[in-house]
Amino acid sequence: MGRVKSILTIAVGILFLASLIGYSGEELIPDVPKPDAGLCGVTKEAFDTVPGASALLDIEVEVTWDDKTVWIGIISVEDYNSLAKLGGSSDGEIVSCDSKIDFIAGGPTSASDSMFEWTPDGEEFHIMIGSLEEAEEEDDDDDDNPWPFNGQVSSKSFIDEFNVNVDYDVSGGWLAIVILFAIEITLVYFAVLEKS
Repeated sequence: MGRVKSILTIAVGILFLASLIGYSGEELIPDVPKPDAGLCGVTKEAFDTVPGASALLDIEVEVTWDDKTVWIGIISVEDYNSLAKLGGSSDGEIVSCDSKIDFIAGGPTSASDSMFEWTPDGEEFHIMIGSLEEAEEEDDDDDDNPWPFNGQVSSKSFIDEFNVNVDYDVSGGWLAIVILFAIEITLVYFAVLEKS
């Protein structure tokens, strides 16, 4: 029985230290589609596999990208459903950047630093990307040719690509640390009593 307690004490001690130290990782996402000037792109499918930070788990995410002419934001499924879709491709939907969005993280304000920090809550979300470049004004000189011969085509697509880097830190939440600490102290106490 004493050997089992020793093994348990060591195992809980390792879990406690792992919860304190945590785990860090990095993921590079290459060739992310960039929407045309003056437009925004949004993922068609919602992401539902990112766990939420809680009392048991502490998660912090930092998103950075290598293109100063775009911004990235996290939006809710409700906001995605309210957007008027203007077209797109398998890469995502094209939407108007003028839509009123309550960003969960990031958004146009993150453009100057090309980064944002985010604490996931476990809810489904979509990723939205906006172009900072101004849409070119259509040349009125071509209006002499009636439709469909005027040659004016409004681009509602993705025109380029850029790279995104996601850094994350995962550690035990305050409740997990307290529970593991209490168990470890109890096991050590009984181990000392047994040897006395």
